[in-house]
Amino acid sequence: MTMILTNKSIEREKRALQYKQLLADEHHQLALDKAMLLDFVHLVVANKQRSGEYSNSRDDLRVKAGELLAELNL
Repeated sequence: MTMILTNKSIEREKRALQYKQLLADEHHQLALDKAMLLDFVHLVVANKQRSGEYSNSRDDLRVKAGELLAELNL
C-alpha cells in the first residue's frame, strides 16, 4: 500500500518536527537552568569551615544570586 503525501500532510509533518525540536530545546534549557540553581543551592548550604566560619559571606551570596537571576532572565 502506497501512501500519497499531500501538501497538507507534508506541512503537518514539518510542524510536528518543528514542535518536537522546540520541546527538545526547551527541555535542554530547563536542564541547564536546573543545574545552575542546584549549584547555587550547594553553595548556600556549604558547611562551616574548621575555623567555625562559613566559606561564603551573605554579601557574596547576594551577588551570586543576582548574577544567577540575571542569567535566568528572572
